[in-house]
Amino acid sequence: MKKTLLLFLIIILSLLYYLGFLTRKETLPLSKEFFSAESSSSVEQFLDLKGVGLIRSKIAERKPLSLDKKDLEQLYQMKLDKGIRNLSTLSLLLTRQATQARETGDLNRAIELATYASKLSPDIPQPYFELARTRFQSKPFQLDGVLPEILKGYRAKFNNYPASLTLFYHIFYILSNALLMAFIIFGIVVLWKYFSLYFYDIRRNMTQEISSLFVNGLKVFVLFIPFFLRLDISWAILFWSILLWGYVPARERQFIVVFLIVLVYLPFFLRTSSSFLNGPASDIVLEMNEANHENWDKGTEEKLKAWSLSRSDDAGALFTLGLIEKKQGRYAQAEDFYRRAIERDPNLSEAYSNLGNVYLAQKQIQSAIASYQRAIELNPEKGSYYYNLYRAYSQETFLSGKSDKAFQKARQLDPELIQHYSTIEPSNMNRVVIDEVFTTQMFWRRFLDQYIGKEGLLFRLFKAWFEAIPSALPLLAPILFLAFLIGMTRYTRAKRFLTRCPMCGSATHRFYLGAWETPEQEFVCFNCHRLFVQKEKLHPKITEKKSIQANAFQKQNQFTGKFLSYFLVGFGDLWRGHPLRGLLLLFLFFIFILRFVFWSGVLPESALQSRFSWGDLLFWGGFFGLFYFLYYRRIRRQKPEFEIPK
Repeated sequence: MKKTLLLFLIIILSLLYYLGFLTRKETLPLSKEFFSAESSSSVEQFLDLKGVGLIRSKIAERKPLSLDKKDLEQLYQMKLDKGIRNLSTLSLLLTRQATQARETGDLNRAIELATYASKLSPDIPQPYFELARTRFQSKPFQLDGVLPEILKGYRAKFNNYPASLTLFYHIFYILSNALLMAFIIFGIVVLWKYFSLYFYDIRRNMTQEISSLFVNGLKVFVLFIPFFLRLDISWAILFWSILLWGYVPARERQFIVVFLIVLVYLPFFLRTSSSFLNGPASDIVLEMNEANHENWDKGTEEKLKAWSLSRSDDAGALFTLGLIEKKQGRYAQAEDFYRRAIERDPNLSEAYSNLGNVYLAQKQIQSAIASYQRAIELNPEKGSYYYNLYRAYSQETFLSGKSDKAFQKARQLDPELIQHYSTIEPSNMNRVVIDEVFTTQMFWRRFLDQYIGKEGLLFRLFKAWFEAIPSALPLLAPILFLAFLIGMTRYTRAKRFLTRCPMCGSATHRFYLGAWETPEQEFVCFNCHRLFVQKEKLHPKITEKKSIQANAFQKQNQFTGKFLSYFLVGFGDLWRGHPLRGLLLLFLFFIFILRFVFWSGVLPESALQSRFSWGDLLFWGGFFGLFYFLYYRRIRRQKPEFEIPK
């Protein structure tokens, strides 16, 4: 009982240290200062609609922000006039009002607000989910109106770059930390089970000889190396696990190697990902996404211009600046930016198409046609290029045949997009032609290229061995660990190590294969083999003493595995020598725990946060409850690993 409570206390203290509660400087990635992405705490700044005159006038008049259908349609037409695809802040505000209307029972108003929220911002997921909830509450059994909205919401969540970036980093962060925590528990179990054999070996070989004293003193000295190198607690656990390599069974040794790989790469990529997300290279991608897909402000434009001055070879930034200038009607500046973007990247077909739009706005029809044709040569499968070419041909009545052919080709390649632009009234230039923007896939490609760097992924993997390892000797630590692992492996082949009998717990060199009805065959000590396997008739006192020892060891193992399994799902399997199953269960357990800890996400949201959802809580809580209940039933039915005959 005392040993079990002490082991439980050690595990809790190790996890608290890992979480950063017991140190001034937080250790591994799960820390408060790990994420320093700046986000405004001011609600008014979140509600800044960046020049939407109708909303600003209502706020200035101190009127409640209640928009009727006429106001909503006016906002939608204004969006089309400016050539903006998403008014995200406004859509999130309308979604919030739709939720309030649904909760008060005004379902028609909620549907109207959510519908316009999705029209104003077709690339953000929240309006689709709110529309699905409202329709389900209105007509629960008509799923044909609910499921399509849910699918649209998830599609928008993956196609929206900031939302997908937040989602994937949230998943990566939780999975990585759950795996790290599972391996830390595994390392603690290894230490607790086999450290006693290490000290037993020292005591057994302790003699008055100088050589013996030196060797055993060296064994004690090696234990303090993590303190001399100021290793982090997780690296110290790994060091001691490798030190016990010879005492650990073969099926657990391979997981010590996996522990080393996990501990090298996961914290490294978590730290570098966090610093990159907070760096200017990632920030400029977010600014470019805002200018391409949403309404932008003066700050966005200034950041992009400053970036293009320092990175004059960045065709993407120049392309985005050309898009901004074109939407504001400054065609000469837009033409200059597009030409510079094409000089940096001659295969950027989107720049050729948008340059054609600038020429068309300036009535330079032939130059526009030439630009569209060049864009089609680079990417002949883009329907919007043919549509823009159709618009240019339409300016010349004698080319009506070519105009119709270009339109039919555009509709064939992208019927949904062409149908949308064919139905809106072409009252200004932003409605007449289709301005190309960078897609989410292009932003992700740029993000990964910048993150990995010019050196490539292999260089990053190699670099991980020499960076971000918490030690006084960061460059030597990985090499020392590898050399230490190789040395221990060869040393164990030349030297015979003690092992622990799984029946009685005795430390011995003499062990035999036991014939037990278990999935894995166990090695038992010589005395247990004679007494419980071969059923030899030994002296009654010897039999009684050995039986009492074996029964006490089995009861202690059973109690420790059960007691700690109630707090750490999968611990019992690690304790009984089943590392794969135990690590998998611990990994799932920590996924649930971290999901609840970071309920609102790892990265701070840059827009109006969604309201708390009891449905999501019931979903995740129900899954965790089912997972824990099934494991609890399994633990309750678990018997001692070996039944010792009386």
